[in-house]
Amino acid sequence: MRLLELRAENYRLFHELSLQPRCRLSFVFGANAAGKTSLLEAIYTLARGKSFRGNAQSELAGSSGERRWLVTGRVSTTEDGSAHRLGVEWRDGSTQLRLDGRDASSLDLLDAMVVQILEPGMHRVLQDGPTYRRSFIDWGVFHVEPSFMGIWRRYRRALRQRNQLLRQGRSDREIAAWEPELADAGERLTALRQDHLGRIGPAVGQRIERLLDEGAWQFELQSGWTRGQSLADTLRRTRATDRRLGTTQVGPHRAELRIRAGDQGIKHRISRGQQKLLIAAMLLTQSETVAEASGRHPILLIDDFGAELAEHFQRALLGELQRYRGQVVATAFERSGVLERIDDASMFHVERGRLRSLD
Repeated sequence: MRLLELRAENYRLFHELSLQPRCRLSFVFGANAAGKTSLLEAIYTLARGKSFRGNAQSELAGSSGERRWLVTGRVSTTEDGSAHRLGVEWRDGSTQLRLDGRDASSLDLLDAMVVQILEPGMHRVLQDGPTYRRSFIDWGVFHVEPSFMGIWRRYRRALRQRNQLLRQGRSDREIAAWEPELADAGERLTALRQDHLGRIGPAVGQRIERLLDEGAWQFELQSGWTRGQSLADTLRRTRATDRRLGTTQVGPHRAELRIRAGDQGIKHRISRGQQKLLIAAMLLTQSETVAEASGRHPILLIDDFGAELAEHFQRALLGELQRYRGQVVATAFERSGVLERIDDASMFHVERGRLRSLD
C-alpha cells in the first residue's frame, strides 16, 4: 500500500498542500509549529475521516475564514499500480467522505487506506486505562479477521440493550433474554483477540529485544471476566450487582492487555523513550501481521522521530523502519545525527505551512 499523492485545501496551516512521496521512506523537516504534524494529520484524516488529535472538524479549518476544508489523495493498493481515490471534505458543520467518486463511510476509508500512527499521545496506550490497549488489539483484528466487525456489532448491540434494561429496573426475565446473545458474541470476540495476540505477541517481544536490548517481554489478554468460567454463567451471577450499578460489569468491553517485562509491569519501569520504542515495536509488528493476512502493508506515520530517543535508540528505530516493507512518513526537527546519512528516502521541508521537496 502506498500513498501516491496527497492534496489539502484550507487545512490547519496549509492554504494549499501537495505531497507526492517518491520513496517508500519519507522525512519531513521543519521548526516547531511549521506544519509537520498537520501534514501527518492530513494523511490520517484521509484514511479515518477525522484527526488523531481528537479535535472537532471545525478546528481543522485554516485561517482563511472559510468554514470548509478538503483533503484528497490517491492510494495504490496493489503491485500493478491500481489506485483508490479518497476524499474528506468538511463544510459548514457537515463532513462528506468519498471513495472512487462515490459517497463512503468511515469504514470504507479505513479498509481502503490502512494507516497507523506513532505520535506523542500514543504514550497513553501504556500509561492510561485499558480502553487504548483494547483499541490497539481490535484495530489489528479488524484488518485480519473478516468476521470481527459483525461479531463486534452483535456484542455492542446486546450490551446496549442489557444496560438499558438494567438502568430501567426491568425484570430478570427481560434482562436475561439478552444474555445468550451477549455471551455468545463476547466469547467469539475474545477468541479473536486471543488468537491475534498469540500471533503478534512473540514477534513484538523479539522486536523489543532488538530495540531495547532487553528480553522476557510478556503480553497477556485478560478477558474481562473470571478465568475458567463461561461468560454466560458470569453474567447470570453478576446480574444483581449489575442491576444495582446500572451497567454490565463483565465481558470483553472490560478486557485488559497486560504488558510485562519479566515479572514487572512496565508502566513505571521504563523511560518515555523506551515507551516510544515499545509502542513502535507493537505498531510495526501488528502492521506486518496485517500485511501477511491482507497482502497490504499499512502506511506508518511517525511524528517527531528523534524526540525522547538517544542517538543509539534513533539508529535502532531507523533500522526497523528501513526493514519494514510498507511506506513510512516521518517528521523531524532537522536533518541531523542518524538522519544525515540516509540516501534512500524522500526529503521535504515545511515552513509556515509551505511544503517543498529537498530531493
